[in-house]
Amino acid sequence: MQKIIKYKVSDDAEFVREIELKDDSSFKDLHTAIQKACKYDPSLITMFYIADENWEVDDEPENEILLERMDEKTQQDCRLMEDTPLNFVKVEKGQKYLYMYDLLSERCFFVEVVDVRNFTKKDEKTKFPKCTFAEGLPPQQIEMDDLEEEFEENPNIEDFDEFDEEEENPYYDNEFEDGYDEFGGGYNDDYNY
Repeated sequence: MQKIIKYKVSDDAEFVREIELKDDSSFKDLHTAIQKACKYDPSLITMFYIADENWEVDDEPENEILLERMDEKTQQDCRLMEDTPLNFVKVEKGQKYLYMYDLLSERCFFVEVVDVRNFTKKDEKTKFPKCTFAEGLPPQQIEMDDLEEEFEENPNIEDFDEFDEEEENPYYDNEFEDGYDEFGGGYNDDYNY
């Protein structure tokens, strides 16, 4: 029998969304629903991590669900959102995922299954996915243009082009080559240690 899964999506502040989907939907459907509920640009790179009960994640590729692979060699064992149904494992209340909605600044939402119920006649008239609860404003999504502007405007970020030529270190130049150290002291090769 088909199930309806309710996910709670939250951050560590006051942002909360609850989203319902059919259990045969994909993680890409969940991704799109979260992005739509936050009014984010869904084309930016995102991913889900399968988390344990303490929200800890294991960086093994089989625990990553990617929007798309950036590197075929290192990410070949990672699941893709569009190919991974929500019920790829038995869906249970309390299952947790970290949803990295902003990989550039490593920001994430906590996604938890808060309810699993049977599909009913009433659900036949409902369009899924569906946001059933919304509280608080979502954090602002950081885009590449924002990062470029911050880099250009931030005077504390050093211009590494200045370091192209190696500077000579006066304390180590020609050390001991002429029989004297950098402080003018000589040494004697005949000394018995």
